[in-house]
Formats: sequence, C-alpha cells, structure tokens
Amino acid sequence: MEIQIKGTAYNIRYTIRAMFVFEQITGKIFRLENLTDYYLFYYSLLVANNPDLQMTFEDFINECDDEPALVIQLQDFLSKEMEKQSAFISDTVDSKKK
Repeated sequence: MEIQIKGTAYNIRYTIRAMFVFEQITGKIFRLENLTDYYLFYYSLLVANNPDLQMTFEDFINECDDEPALVIQLQDFLSKEMEKQSAFISDTVDSKKK
C-alpha cells in the first residue's frame, strides 16, 4: 500500500521488519495494547518500508494530528492485515488437525 504525507509517497507493508522496528523503539515484545502502541507501530511501518525516511516520530504525530484521514488509512490497512493474519493462522491450525 502507498500513503501520501505532505505530497510524498511512502510504502506501507505489514512485515516482520516493522515488528522488529516496533520492538527496537519500545524495548518490549511486539504487542498492540494501547493507543501509543498503535501509533508507534504505524510509524514502524513507515520506518521499516522506507529506508530513506527522514521523518521523526514527532513529525509523524504532527501529521496524524493535521491529517485525520491519514490515521483512518493506517487503521484500515492494519485492520485488513490483521484479518489476513488471523485467517492464515486459523487455516494453519485447521490443516494441522486433519
């Protein structure tokens, strides 16, 4: 997926690298438990998939405040990705039962 922030296109993909970035930033195991975790993960998606990113977390939060549509895009993206992940997990569990 591609998102636009201040006229610049950024790639967003749900990857293990994004989870690693989240863990490096937070110093904790990847788990989305509160609002801060979600915003840190949104930022991690940017960092992990855009190696030349020059945006700080503070800049990212300012953009989220200024452009609520950006947050909605990220929420929708993450929701769809989590649905895919849970479908994959349930398919894997079901195939092991057979």
